[in-house]
Amino acid sequence: MTSPVTDEEFAARLDRLGPFDRPLRLAVAVSGGPDSMALSLLAARWVRQRGGQILALTVDHRLRPDSTAEAVATGAALTRHDIPHRILTWTDAPARASQDQARRARYDLLGQACREAGIRDLAVAHQREDQAETVLLRLAKGSGIDGLAGMAAWRPAPWGRLLRPLLDLPKARLAATCTGFGMVPVDDPSNRRSRYARARLRAAREVLAAEGLTDDRLFALARRAGQARDALQRIAAELGRGAVRLDPAGYASIDLPALRQAEPEIARRLLDSVTACIGGGAEARFDALERLVDAMRDGALLGRTLGRTLGRCRLRVAGDRLLVFRERRFLPETLGPVPGASLLWDGRFRIETPADIAPEDRISAWGDAAAGQGRPDDLPFDAAAVLPALWRNGHVLRRPSVADPTGNGLFLRFEPLWPLLPNGFPVV
Repeated sequence: MTSPVTDEEFAARLDRLGPFDRPLRLAVAVSGGPDSMALSLLAARWVRQRGGQILALTVDHRLRPDSTAEAVATGAALTRHDIPHRILTWTDAPARASQDQARRARYDLLGQACREAGIRDLAVAHQREDQAETVLLRLAKGSGIDGLAGMAAWRPAPWGRLLRPLLDLPKARLAATCTGFGMVPVDDPSNRRSRYARARLRAAREVLAAEGLTDDRLFALARRAGQARDALQRIAAELGRGAVRLDPAGYASIDLPALRQAEPEIARRLLDSVTACIGGGAEARFDALERLVDAMRDGALLGRTLGRTLGRCRLRVAGDRLLVFRERRFLPETLGPVPGASLLWDGRFRIETPADIAPEDRISAWGDAAAGQGRPDDLPFDAAAVLPALWRNGHVLRRPSVADPTGNGLFLRFEPLWPLLPNGFPVV
């Protein structure tokens, strides 16, 4: 008989994903199926044992006639277990939305709800079979080591972190967990639609398993690819510790000769990490990274300026250094700040808003105003222009400050959501 997941097993998995905010607040994405229902039940008990709060979030895409009724039924079932629940409706869905469009909309809605609730950790219920399917899909697309490593146990998001504490647990144990709680999950018929690649793979699972391509072997492949990926990342981190300088003003400087001498795979990984950090987590295209590494190895970047963009970053050569700045496009829209609040700006900066700001004040990029007086001599314009400033009636009221929290500027702390590399880099 398949055993349910115990509180101790679940706690061990979430503890590995810590530390968490205090007081503890956790959101859980719930579709109504056995995986997410089991996650909600286990997470609710884990949070309450630690004096925290939980919020379950269900996205109603309205792509099926029964979706709203299912979302309501899911909420009712959770309420019976004293789990607070919200339904998030995709109001502007196209008439025939693709699965990828629905996925993006789902995470956008979940992220917005987390921001509104002030919650930085969102748990989703991807489990062992999901991981195996992900690896199989990426194998079919010819992915490299990173793709074959499957889904990560956590990843940064613009509002905080996305957590996957169930990745090594089989679906049968999650279903048994629901049964143990007396919970009857909802069956989503879209899981069986053959036009979706994952559903087609599920239907072919018996055939693949007969040829030796079992879930266990795919999961093992993900683990081994993950170990290889981590080893490469550690080598890239060793390179980066000597070659990369992070400035508290939110830009990076890289030693070009060191990059040229590195193996192409290591140089690409380092550039990918730097642009993700400075670009607020935006993903750089693999082929664009390869072209940039090739240009460096050919010496094409040395001794000339460079105006290319990559992963929401602008790259410029200064002597033997490659400077990486946040691109001026895709910055957050103007924000009406809350007095005395702590706000996240563009995935890089934490803003401490002053207590005496007026209702008409706005936070927006410093922009061209950074070319005037008040910019420190050692702060490049490309870095200054994308820093947030406090504006009033079209004029800069407080310039950004990354050094003095007690001064008259708008104080910023460089806290990038996407760490440069797992081993970390000092900000100098």
